[in-house]
Amino acid sequence: MSKRKRILNFAISMALSSCAAATAAPMDDRWYLAPALSFIKADTNRDSKNGPGIRLGIGKAVSESWDIEANIVADRLSGKSGSSSYKQTGMGLDGLYFFTRDAAFSPYAVLGLGILNTKRAGESANAMANVGVGFKKALTDDDLALRADVRYRADFDDFQVAGQDYFGDWIVSVGLSLPLGEKTKPAPVAAIAPAVVAKPADSDGDGIFDSEDRCPDTPAGAKVDAHGCELDSDGDGVVDSKDKCPDTPQGAKVDQSGCELDSDGDGVVNSKDQCPETPAGAKVDARGCELDNDGDGVVDSKDKCPDTHKDAKVDANGCEVAEVIVLKGVNFETASDHLTPDSISILNGVAETLIRRPHIAIEVAGYTDSRGAASYNQELSQKRAQAVAKYLVSRGVKAENLTAKGYGEENPVADNKTAAGQAENRRVELHILTK
Repeated sequence: MSKRKRILNFAISMALSSCAAATAAPMDDRWYLAPALSFIKADTNRDSKNGPGIRLGIGKAVSESWDIEANIVADRLSGKSGSSSYKQTGMGLDGLYFFTRDAAFSPYAVLGLGILNTKRAGESANAMANVGVGFKKALTDDDLALRADVRYRADFDDFQVAGQDYFGDWIVSVGLSLPLGEKTKPAPVAAIAPAVVAKPADSDGDGIFDSEDRCPDTPAGAKVDAHGCELDSDGDGVVDSKDKCPDTPQGAKVDQSGCELDSDGDGVVNSKDQCPETPAGAKVDARGCELDNDGDGVVDSKDKCPDTHKDAKVDANGCEVAEVIVLKGVNFETASDHLTPDSISILNGVAETLIRRPHIAIEVAGYTDSRGAASYNQELSQKRAQAVAKYLVSRGVKAENLTAKGYGEENPVADNKTAAGQAENRRVELHILTK
């Protein structure tokens, strides 16, 4: 759709909506004349200079907010660069929306449609639309008023300049609003019979008259304040007659009975609950925190090993974590479970320590790097763990305190892609199970 048609459709829709909004509640039912002088700032695409114009309108208020006004216009724009001048005449229908009607200053918006004839060779009358804003100020008690507005006028001229099929001019106008006829006088106000003064009533019998009673249905016998509303001594939002907990601390959240909330249902009210998200059914202490009977730092509902001794190191499940000792320097011959000579002296020292501590239970854990098949690595790690355990027994460590387990290539402690990492992963660990 061309720009010309879009603007025309918009103007028509606005005009129809303005007519639909008109009501039968006029501010002043007189017709008025609205003469005005104008200054036209011409469209820059048109080869012309700015020029003067005149406008004469006749209108009438149709509601408290709207005036309908018919206008005739005439203006002249001198040509530039030797071109001929533009003589334009036209007529239109405007809707004026008053934001407020005040004698001092009445601002309004205007929307209009009409036709405009540009007197140039080969041209005829064209559609035009205008929008703008202005104000009206009364000059006399009889509503003679000053009018001024600024409008943007779209002239859908069929004479094209630089491919433009319509011209947009800015128009500044100053004029008068001249009422016709006498102003309608307001209807006389009917005499009002003197009112019979009734005795003040107190429907709920709380000692506060109904006219001042903000709580007109107070229960009989309830204590009320100066507004007739029942007292709420502890300020928790529940009136005293319904408050089962009348001494609730200030600011505490309460239920419909006026008793403080216990959101997690552990029997400790929120203001005293230091652990407000205790699981349902969990046993808690006076602070509302779940019990930890074995003192290992894991609460009973999450403790899978509830009898752990107090000083034991435990995991997230409350179960004791075995202490791990890596036997650095304990090595084997390649692809074998035969200990190297350097490993013997290290294991001799380990045996002496374990003999001095016969109460310690040990798991000898063997690991390999990731080279080779996983099944082969598992079998080799088992043999190596058994070889270490067998040697420790031969040095006097109690066999019942030792277990051997091969983990193969599991739980690497270094990168198996490097020779150094592979060497670290080929290791033997002592897992201390009890002390």
